[in-house]
Amino acid sequence: MDFILLGIIEQQPTHAYDLYRQLTGSEELKTLWTFRQSRLYAVLDKIEKNGLITTAIEPGSTLPVRKICTLTPIGKSTFENWLHSPVQHMNEIRSDFLGKLYFLKDRPQQERKAVINLQITQCKIWQERIEKQLANHPDPNDYLHIIFSFRSEFIKSTLKWLQSLP
Repeated sequence: MDFILLGIIEQQPTHAYDLYRQLTGSEELKTLWTFRQSRLYAVLDKIEKNGLITTAIEPGSTLPVRKICTLTPIGKSTFENWLHSPVQHMNEIRSDFLGKLYFLKDRPQQERKAVINLQITQCKIWQERIEKQLANHPDPNDYLHIIFSFRSEFIKSTLKWLQSLP
């Protein structure tokens, strides 16, 4: 969630309510993430305390006071590092990697392809580890074999999907 908010704020400084409307009004975004408005405010407070965004009262604002969120240089750097790094855990493909693709969709194709290739490399590393674990549990009735087999097939499917991306 932190990086999704950083990415939206990077596109244009905005205030919390507009962030919420963008997250809930965009078909692309609401297909991947759902959360309550109260959660949004909690995450904004956290990333502000971590120095990733600053807030300023909107000039000419009437009550209630509206704070505009803007990325700090550290926030921009943090977002860019996240955007250009492969996800480190298979269970992050849906939430994090698809989020990266969302923010890369309007950037040059070679930038997007570089991120995809990094993720392919990471998936191949995962696949090698799983294959070793499967070799250590060759009995198809062994519960660990079942788990590792599932993970292996999930990684293979993910690799096939990643390799099909433009």
